[in-house]
Amino acid sequence: MGARWLTGFNLPRAGIPAEVARKEPAAKTAGVTATALRFFVTPAVFAAGSLLRRAAVVNLPTPACGRVFPRLLTLLLAMAGALAAQSVDIYSEFSRVDPFGEIVPADRGGGPREILSPAVARNAWASFHVVISAPPATTYLLYVATNPLNACRVALYKEHFEKTPAGWVPDRLAELTRLPDFGVIPDPADGVDGQTTRAYLLDLWIPPNAAVARFRLEVQLKVGTWVVRPMEVRVIAPRVPDLRVVTEPVALPPVASGADAAALGALLDPNARTYPPPETVRAIILRNAVQDMALASRLDATVAGPEALRQRWEILKSASGDSVIPLPTGAERYLRLRDWIYREAQRKPGEDW
Repeated sequence: MGARWLTGFNLPRAGIPAEVARKEPAAKTAGVTATALRFFVTPAVFAAGSLLRRAAVVNLPTPACGRVFPRLLTLLLAMAGALAAQSVDIYSEFSRVDPFGEIVPADRGGGPREILSPAVARNAWASFHVVISAPPATTYLLYVATNPLNACRVALYKEHFEKTPAGWVPDRLAELTRLPDFGVIPDPADGVDGQTTRAYLLDLWIPPNAAVARFRLEVQLKVGTWVVRPMEVRVIAPRVPDLRVVTEPVALPPVASGADAAALGALLDPNARTYPPPETVRAIILRNAVQDMALASRLDATVAGPEALRQRWEILKSASGDSVIPLPTGAERYLRLRDWIYREAQRKPGEDW
């Protein structure tokens, strides 16, 4: 509910290099990938070398070369600094980011999950945080595109920060009705001193009759140059039962609680088939957890019934169990429960969906 097909113009695709579009999180320098630096700076270095070689061929005076090279070097350093100062990243719904680019303390627990090829059930939502970091007084354009264009329904919300005893936490949502979105850092609506990061919530809805296939989604940031973060969304066969949004108030945990606290409400009431409107990050997390419980209700009760789910959640919370893979800590531990529900659902014959 509340989401709509976003409208806007298609930003030009020509000129966006594959190197920039490929995310390389292991090779980051101050928020920008080394690949992006190589793409923009390396050609300029070769150009500088070419100019110097030509100067030698035509026997330009040494003082002339001495004047040209320092200016080129200054330009290259300025380009590298500008690129390193801006970034766009994608996090799971359980990793909320503060106005300074750090995951809020209540959600931390090791490195955040890489969002590269998420699985999504049909008739279901999938939600992600889009985080833009840049120096103060930076303006930008933010755009989201899917290929094919009608692969899913896209809703994009601005996240607004709330001050808590533990620091700033993003929670209140304001839905955008048109893309691209023009933004500035800091956000004048939030009034956070020293803000260097803005956050959006990307909400995807997969139709119930969607093909079981993959499609590409790109988050595109324009700040002088293009920065692109791609995802391959995998639509799986399981179909979530229909849910209903409610207008009456729904109890949600405090903003300063871990993001997984909102999902706990669905675990405590696994038969619920309603969810609150998408007005806060907590409401989005609860809605998605209600989806998980609704999907689990279609599985064998001895495997994924309410008691079995609660037992599995307790194992995840305590980071215990006999798995050879270390269990995650922090709010993202809930994602392991969702992964398990999806795996069990996919074991069910396709015609049952």
